Amino acid sequence: MTAPMQARVRRAAPGDAGAVAALAARTFPLACPPSLAREHVAAFVATHLSEAEFDRHLADPDHRVLVVDGADGPVGYALVLHGAHDEGPAALRGAPSAYLSKLYVDPDHHGGGVARALLDAVRADAAGLPVWLGVNADNARAKRFYAKSGFVTAGVREFTVGGTTFVDDVLVLADTAGE
Repeated sequence: MTAPMQARVRRAAPGDAGAVAALAARTFPLACPPSLAREHVAAFVATHLSEAEFDRHLADPDHRVLVVDGADGPVGYALVLHGAHDEGPAALRGAPSAYLSKLYVDPDHHGGGVARALLDAVRADAAGLPVWLGVNADNARAKRFYAKSGFVTAGVREFTVGGTTFVDDVLVLADTAGE
């Protein structure tokens, strides 16, 4: 952990796709269960977190890639997909919502306010839409952070990486759930 930094969130620009993909490649494996084969993690990263995939997200007006920069590039990012989704909390399926697909911070910046700043930006960007996410049921650190941030459990889903299916808790930001 580094000392807290002034975490300024900005919307990523098209030229940021490579740097965000590199950050994603470093951080996604940290949230994977230790039992997951590293080659499956690498294949997931290559398919879903590549520079081309981030270019696609950056070009989509309903997707947001938010970043916090450090001295050498992004140290945290969030990927938010706006729209109607077929998965997520049962009460939100098919209705407009903001799906927080990814929120990752370089481990050297854990505890420095980067995740909080990103989540605050996600909440502001949602502009009143319900915000939801999926988190591996065994990822205690992430679940603690989301609980402290106002997320509540709204169900479960399956998430498959490399042919292995895991259980994710589906969380919704309580003050945006509209219940």
